Amino acid sequence: MTELPTPFETLLGYSTLLAMWGALLLHWFFPVPPSANPLSLWRRVADAIADKVNHPDDEPQQRKLAGALAFGIMWLTLAVALIALKQLVWIPWLFDLLLLWLVLGWRPIVNQTQQLEQALAREDKPAARTLLAETLNRDTQSLSGVGIAKASCETLLLGYARQVVGVLFWYALLDGIGAFLYTLVVLLARTWPTRREEYAEFGLFSAAFLSVLDWVPTRLFALLIAAGHRFEPAMLAIRDNEKRWVTSGSDWVLSATGAKFQLSLGGPAIYDNQKITRPKLGGDIAPSSVHLALLNQQLRQKAWLWIVLQSFTMWFAHGFL
Repeated sequence: MTELPTPFETLLGYSTLLAMWGALLLHWFFPVPPSANPLSLWRRVADAIADKVNHPDDEPQQRKLAGALAFGIMWLTLAVALIALKQLVWIPWLFDLLLLWLVLGWRPIVNQTQQLEQALAREDKPAARTLLAETLNRDTQSLSGVGIAKASCETLLLGYARQVVGVLFWYALLDGIGAFLYTLVVLLARTWPTRREEYAEFGLFSAAFLSVLDWVPTRLFALLIAAGHRFEPAMLAIRDNEKRWVTSGSDWVLSATGAKFQLSLGGPAIYDNQKITRPKLGGDIAPSSVHLALLNQQLRQKAWLWIVLQSFTMWFAHGFL
């Protein structure tokens, strides 16, 4: 007669799910300091490689090829190393937990947003601009109060979409290695931003690869944001934008949020002292510190809902596999 597994043995069967929750709790109470995170070394290596192979005098096609090769060497090398390392560890779920803990960016998003809320509330524009400059790849010193609030809302939205939802989505599909490798792509796309002239061609491959990885999770997150009150206007905004231009997953997130909360997002931005035209998304209300606080609260609730839904999905998927 076959013995039934104990509750503890049953839980161990869902080790990937338990590792996800363990990483979330560990990240929330003991986030990895940026200075101690090995990902900071990854960005420095990316900068050093770009300095060596991204030459402004080269032909555009050559710079595109150099960017693709630099991406491939860095990303594939680490992917092979992580896959090989996982074969050697004694406790695979602990390995996944540690990788996920390293790449989750939820607490930094919340902490920065709270600091921006306080700076905007006391109308301390210099402090707010300095805070934004830490994460934005564009000029912040000329931003007005409204511009700071708008940029803060967009930073918050894309932070949740990539540093929380995107990371968890790829963790569900490919465990800790998938989450880690996705975050490396995000960092390379941010280190070599195509909106800056020096990386306009060099960073194209990284940006395109990130768009592919973001295609599903950002759109699902946009639909989750749109759910509930003002669902129809949010969906209409997404459909309208799809008709006017080829949109990315981040545009879905900004469109859905702007329409749902009637906030004005998108619009022109300054990169390397040049004004870049971006589509206007959302409603007509100029964001402020109050809207930033409200958006932070709403996104926190949506993130927890995503985690619960993903947990149930992983639970049921494990039962069928």
